[in-house]
Amino acid sequence: MAHVLELTLNGEPTRALLQTDQVLRIGRDPSCQLVVSDRSVSRQHAEIARTDGGWVIRDLGSRNGIHHAGERSETIRLTDGIEIRIGSAHDGPLLRIGLPAPAAVTTQPVQPAADAPPTVTLSPAEPAQPAPQPAAPPAAAPPPQPAAPPPPPAPSPAAGRPELAAFDASGVTSIGRSSENDVVLRDLLVSRRHAEVRQLPAGYQLTDLGSTNGTYHNGRRIDRVMLEPGDLVSIGHFQLAFDGERLHEHLDAGPVSLSSEQVTVAIGKHRIVNDVSFALEQGSLLGIIGPSGCGKSTLIRALTGLQQASAGRVRYDNRDLYADYAELRYRIGMVPQDDVLHRQLTVRRALRFAARLRFADDVPRRERSARVEEVMDMLGIAGSARQRIDRLSGGQRKRTSVALELLTEPSMLCLDEPTSGLDPALDREVMQQLRGMADRGRTILCVTHSVLHLSVCDRILVMCPGGTTGYFGPPSEVLSFFEADDYADVFAKVTREPEYWTRRYRESDLYRRYIAEPITAHMLQPSPGRSQQPGPAPAPETAPAGIDPPTHLAVSASGTNNTSDESKPAPAATRIAQALSNARPSMLNRAKDPVAPLRQFTTLSARMFAVITADRGYALFLLGLPMVLALLSHTVPGDTGLGPAEGATGDDRLEAMRILVVLVVGASFIGISSAIREIVNESTIYQRERAVGLSPGAYLAAKFAVLGLINVCQVTIFVYLSLLGRGAPAEALVMGSPMVEIITPIAMVTTSCTMLGLCISALARSVAQTTPVLVVVVMAMLVLSGGLFELHGQAVLNQISWTSPTRWGFAAGGSTVDLLSMVRPIFTDPLWTHSTGSWWRSILLLVVQIALLGAAARLAMRRLEPGRR
Repeated sequence: MAHVLELTLNGEPTRALLQTDQVLRIGRDPSCQLVVSDRSVSRQHAEIARTDGGWVIRDLGSRNGIHHAGERSETIRLTDGIEIRIGSAHDGPLLRIGLPAPAAVTTQPVQPAADAPPTVTLSPAEPAQPAPQPAAPPAAAPPPQPAAPPPPPAPSPAAGRPELAAFDASGVTSIGRSSENDVVLRDLLVSRRHAEVRQLPAGYQLTDLGSTNGTYHNGRRIDRVMLEPGDLVSIGHFQLAFDGERLHEHLDAGPVSLSSEQVTVAIGKHRIVNDVSFALEQGSLLGIIGPSGCGKSTLIRALTGLQQASAGRVRYDNRDLYADYAELRYRIGMVPQDDVLHRQLTVRRALRFAARLRFADDVPRRERSARVEEVMDMLGIAGSARQRIDRLSGGQRKRTSVALELLTEPSMLCLDEPTSGLDPALDREVMQQLRGMADRGRTILCVTHSVLHLSVCDRILVMCPGGTTGYFGPPSEVLSFFEADDYADVFAKVTREPEYWTRRYRESDLYRRYIAEPITAHMLQPSPGRSQQPGPAPAPETAPAGIDPPTHLAVSASGTNNTSDESKPAPAATRIAQALSNARPSMLNRAKDPVAPLRQFTTLSARMFAVITADRGYALFLLGLPMVLALLSHTVPGDTGLGPAEGATGDDRLEAMRILVVLVVGASFIGISSAIREIVNESTIYQRERAVGLSPGAYLAAKFAVLGLINVCQVTIFVYLSLLGRGAPAEALVMGSPMVEIITPIAMVTTSCTMLGLCISALARSVAQTTPVLVVVVMAMLVLSGGLFELHGQAVLNQISWTSPTRWGFAAGGSTVDLLSMVRPIFTDPLWTHSTGSWWRSILLLVVQIALLGAAARLAMRRLEPGRR
């Protein structure tokens, strides 16, 4: 049964043709049926739907709400001719709604008069809330039409995504965010001029125009590719399906399904997650619970692509997550247990830095800021926008982490222990907020130890020690299945007998209803794009070394387990086994580094300076460190300093050597101590940002540039104060000024040690590991500097010393001050020769060390890559 609504928005009339079970979505987003371009209107603002009690308009958690007669309401019952303000109560867009007559309108297409307003037809239907009304009797078949040549078949986008528009691809078709393009995609992930399709004699060519977040062809990021009918082009949240002549635009946002098909994660022969399967419907909230150490966090990392499974498959809306991860990563939000924001920053500033990193390079600052404000309002943290994150309550900090992920409007949101450390009231508030997100269309996965409010979930996954599934289904059936009085009993039972409960669930009717049959239904759905087309079967997969193939339990129609060799598997188990016998695609198609590393470098550098200056204690430490080291250098006896030691005898001849040792070792300490905790201390932040497109090179370069600049300034102060009141070198070999020529190699020692510290930090697995390493490395720098004892002529040790930055910094300083003339015959090291060649050799080798250490640090950061096991 269809209904025609007469809508008048700011004086402009239009019609909406709705089936009984459809809703009309209103908002600023292009995917809405009624698009309202006003700053006070949210992207998904409100919806009109028919309920048992009549027509209503419902607010969808918008920033500024809906208003009738000057009052804001969550739901307004509609009457014919009612006027609703969208957004602002005073000057927001005015929507007048004319309701259909009580008699039903037939489902025949409405033929408008020549002067009638345009009609908005919803297709396909979006189910209204609450549950849809019973279906109307089928309409009479339309009269037969003359036969016509069939159009080229349109490729299939993600399931359930309505077509927004179709564009002729002949000539040159430009695609981007700017209104000057032929295909305009209003998405902050899309660049102004993002890509183009060009018609050539050989066919249609798709070219990326240097976009920030990339252009994806059938799930693979490309620079240039020839299109074929059935190809799927993904840009931001949009999909363009190519049929050979036209581009069909779809918005890949909103509800998505998720299925885990016998996912196993193992380290060596030890399985952390073991053969976990389930299917989650669109817009569902899944709670994952179980005893400590049963693999919950590892499972959620595998389900989001942050860690690749050793075996099995994860399907995001029936697309292989691992195969298409480079594209799908933008549509999955992950809130880990640890904060992924710098706590020294304010909420607003941290979110603005995140927006600069995630959105397209050419998005204006005004649009980025507007999105940040919208998300803060949505989550109720706008009142805390100017507070530092480390001064927020636990609940506010967690909402801020969620806000970070919602900036890019992901369709799926995963949270690891979001209620950890919260009191029961905040626990309930967080879970209810997650319930609201699921009700508005997002698929939510939540790992939790709290069992107080699991009733808000649609499904519960109980994991047993060993990473197996003890239960998957609705929360209402958990306790009865385990024959338990409360969840404490459930945890105790699966801890005592994990194998029993895994087997019992596999043999139960619950397994058939909630896992086997839904996964079978998911497998029967066609995959988007060309993956539907038949092709050669892939080669069978070889199980990873040390991992036995998963055990497949055949489930009969009655839910009993058939384990004998003669038993024939039920269709569900058969399809699962057949699907997993195919080659599991590797995650070689990882995200390429973005084409805007310079923009990321400047953003990361600015953020790092902001973090340092926001922490006053640390900033004062950086300022005071060179002064303290300079005071220590004045404990070296003598007043000659680095000047000529004419007439000096005995130990007085060694004054310059001792001062140089203090300078190079102090510089090495400054460099290593400032950098050795930088990467490991924010590894969680780096991994999350890397998963959404952060360039590792830009990240490392920003760390090195900021710390290097600070350390050079520290060393300059350190050297100047250390030589204050003492003699300076008599002359310079290369740079004109003896003081500058001394500061230069000492500064290069600290920059080299800064890179060494970053390399160690990338290798460390915890901050606690860095302290003993710092002590050992600084001691090695002292011993290998060449100023404690003669290294020249000592086999092996002399060659090892060449790897130390202090060796070459000391040698360059010794060349400048003519150290050999002061210390012969006690020391005879030829590296200290008073010549320009000796000085330049030392400087050149310091440059080489910086480059090699930089390459080593970049290589060490590969272990932090998403998807690595």
